[in-house]
Amino acid sequence: MARHGPVEYRHAAACVIACSVAAPAAAAQPVSDAAVLQMYGPLAQAPAAQPAPSTASSTWTLDLRTRNALVFGAGALAIAAYGKKNWWDQGFDGKFKTVDEGFFGSNTPHGGTDKLGHMFSNYANVRLFTPLLETAGNSRGDAIWLSALGTAAVFTAVEVLDGFSKQYRFSPQDAVMNIGGAALGVIMETHPQLDDKFDFRFSYRKSNQSPGWEPFSDYSGQRYLVVAKADGFDSLRKRPLLRYLELSVGYQARGYEEPGLEKRRDVYVGLSLNLSRLLADGVYEGHLHTTRVQRTADLAFELYQFPTAVYSSFRLD
Repeated sequence: MARHGPVEYRHAAACVIACSVAAPAAAAQPVSDAAVLQMYGPLAQAPAAQPAPSTASSTWTLDLRTRNALVFGAGALAIAAYGKKNWWDQGFDGKFKTVDEGFFGSNTPHGGTDKLGHMFSNYANVRLFTPLLETAGNSRGDAIWLSALGTAAVFTAVEVLDGFSKQYRFSPQDAVMNIGGAALGVIMETHPQLDDKFDFRFSYRKSNQSPGWEPFSDYSGQRYLVVAKADGFDSLRKRPLLRYLELSVGYQARGYEEPGLEKRRDVYVGLSLNLSRLLADGVYEGHLHTTRVQRTADLAFELYQFPTAVYSSFRLD
C-alpha cells in the first residue's frame, strides 16, 4: 500500500535482506552455461562464457558463500532492526487485509507515482546488486538471478507483512509493479544491446508541499522517464552531434499528498545529454565501461536523470 514516508528507501533497503538469504544457496550450486540459458528463457541473449570451475569446487563454494555473507550479513541485521522499530512499530493483528489502490487513475492515492516508485525500486535494485554480486565472486548468471529473485521475494514479503500489520494493507497493484520492475532489470541485464538503447530513470525536484529534500517520500517532486539514447543506434552514433542526444518520455503526478491541493498528472517529452557518451569521449578515448570508476558513473547516469534536460509537458487532467 502507498504510504507517507520513505517508502521507496525502505523497499530499496529491504532488498539486502533477500540477497543475504538467497546468496548462500546460489553460491552452493554454480550453474553451467546451459543451465543459465535455460533460466534466461527464450527472450534472452546468450551470456558471456564463464570460466570452468576449478577442481577444488567445494573450497571455492565455501569461499563464495563467505564472501556473500560478508557483503550482506551486516546490512541485513541493521535493516531488520530498523524495520522492526520503524516500519511496523504498531505491530500486527493477525488479520490479512487488502486494498485496491488502482494504478494511474486520477482517483488513486498518488496518481500512479507511487506505483512507478515500486517498479523503479525493484529495477534499480537488480541493476545495482548484479555488479556487486559479481564482484563478490558470483558468475554473471548467478548474480543476475540472485539479485532479481532476492529483490522480488523481499518486496513481496514486505507487501504481505503490510497485509498483516495494523498500519497498512496489502496492495496487489504494488506487488505487480514490484515483480515487473525486477523482471525489467533482468531483461536489461541479459540484453546489453537493448540496454545500450534505452534507460529507465528517476529524477527529483523538491515540491512545494515537502518541508525538505525528500526524494523518496515527496511524490509530487518525483518524475519517472523512459529514455532513448541516440548513441545506442548505429546510424545515429556516427553523427557527431546527434550521438550525444537522448529523447525521453516521462510521467509525474502532483498535489495528491494533502486534501485541497490541485491534483494534476502530466506527461513529459524532453531532450537531454548522454552523459555516459560525453564521459567516454572526454576521458576514456571514446570507450564505454572500461574501468570500475567509469562503470559506476555509467550506472548512475542510467538510473538517475541529472539536470541536463529540457522538457515540454502535456497535462492529462
